[in-house]
Amino acid sequence: MITEPQILALGKSVLAVVKSLEPKAEAAVAVWATHRAHTRFARNEITTSGEIDELSVSLSVQLGLRSASANSNQTDAASLRGLVERTLAIARLSPELPETMPVLGPSKVAKSALRDDALSRLDAKGRAEGITQALAPSREKDLLTAGFLQVWDGMTALVTSAGASLAQPFTDADFSVTARTKDGTGSGWSTLSTRQRALLDFAAVGRIAAEKAIASARPKTLEPGRYTVVLEPAAVGELFEYFTSSLDRRAVDEGRSAFSGKLGQKLVSELITLTSDPRTTPMLPWDGEGLALAPRTWVNAGVLESLAVSRYWAKQQKLEPTGSYTGFELAPGQSSRAQLLTGIKRGVLVTRFWYSNVVDPKTLAITALTRDGTFLIEDGVVTTPIKNFRINQSVIDALAKVDAVSSDRESPGSSAWKIPAMRTHEFLLASQSEAV
Repeated sequence: MITEPQILALGKSVLAVVKSLEPKAEAAVAVWATHRAHTRFARNEITTSGEIDELSVSLSVQLGLRSASANSNQTDAASLRGLVERTLAIARLSPELPETMPVLGPSKVAKSALRDDALSRLDAKGRAEGITQALAPSREKDLLTAGFLQVWDGMTALVTSAGASLAQPFTDADFSVTARTKDGTGSGWSTLSTRQRALLDFAAVGRIAAEKAIASARPKTLEPGRYTVVLEPAAVGELFEYFTSSLDRRAVDEGRSAFSGKLGQKLVSELITLTSDPRTTPMLPWDGEGLALAPRTWVNAGVLESLAVSRYWAKQQKLEPTGSYTGFELAPGQSSRAQLLTGIKRGVLVTRFWYSNVVDPKTLAITALTRDGTFLIEDGVVTTPIKNFRINQSVIDALAKVDAVSSDRESPGSSAWKIPAMRTHEFLLASQSEAV
């Protein structure tokens, strides 16, 4: 595996070629070096397993207001020189972009604890043993199960012609299981993303998927309408992907955002606090430009407190740039999962959403399908599986009506997120879907 001195030296060697060919050019080099291992399984059996070493060198150059970027996975001297020549040639032909900002120089960035030695040592045998644990419940219940496990052990670096020199080691893992009943009517799903081997609970992921598959078999029909819903963390995470992608100060200032005119106002439930902090959120401590990421509170007890500000927009508006964040944490609540059901006369439990898209960015309305476990709640108890729905729902409205948040959190889909389950009201299940 490449070391920190080696990856920084590689990036600086590219900068040296840039300087030799075009001394006035500004340049930034991002390098990703990873050892990626995977194991895939289907029909209750492991089908493929493999490992690969990957390396990517991404060069961005600026000639005044002209710029270009190119990538290479070859690191010999001739290939790196070719990368530089190609990028410079494209930059010279590119139109001037008035929003181009100079590359960043040195900054103080504390490394995040993103690498776990135990996870880096998870070999093919260990992956197979873990997946065997995950498959046990489905084999016992005569279900058909498929899924995928990926594990990364890597190093990333960013160096610039202005003197930035940053490097960060990391590990990561993503594991998902889908279980189906043999009659095709029941489907269960569970996932887990983590940077730590101790948190990679294969058995729990497999058990949850199997239990949901059995419980969701032969679903009943429920009429469309507005319901009280309990959203499990994967479903909550889908809503917040749209919410966080809208936290852009420029779009707000230009009136293009659902958050326009809302900064400093109570926007969602007071039970919702959204933060990013490289000291606790397992994310890179700098953004793609090399700007150090400070702890930030986006939403504080329902109040929209902060927005992301790009370097260009910060200069235009005389603000401080925030950098671009990839990790977010939602504060845990005080309710158990069972307590989220309490008091619901007639509602719906949603495992996750699928195939979601924005309908109206000005209201942050989205559409999506429920999937892999949708259940009727009656008198505070999950009683029966129901057929899936297409939703049409404003994310802001759904979050404004949240009145309970779970005390436990998960990281579905990204280890850099921490997400609880939530209960909200008048959620629009707009039409029925026959998809399992």
